[in-house]
Amino acid sequence: MKLVLASVALLGLAGCAVTSAVPAGMPSGKFVSFTCADGKTFSARAADGGASVRVRGHHGAAELDRKADGVYEGDGYRLVTQGSDAVTLIHNGKAEARHCRAAA
Repeated sequence: MKLVLASVALLGLAGCAVTSAVPAGMPSGKFVSFTCADGKTFSARAADGGASVRVRGHHGAAELDRKADGVYEGDGYRLVTQGSDAVTLIHNGKAEARHCRAAA
């Protein structure tokens, strides 16, 4: 019985250790507008579980797949959702929107 309880406790801790790479204020399945320090905007929608994010930016729209914690890529886009620059959207290697936050 103790082994079962210990196993359940470890699984619970492992679940807590997983961090969401989806930005705060971005619920799954709903487009959220982002405003950026450089005056630009874009919209994004996270899939359930954070496996992908759909973005609508100045250069079009794309479905981005999760490549690492806080990094989504696809069709020339790269969305970085963690780090010192807050949320950054890059298109074809050039920053399209920097220091972005979900609009209230």
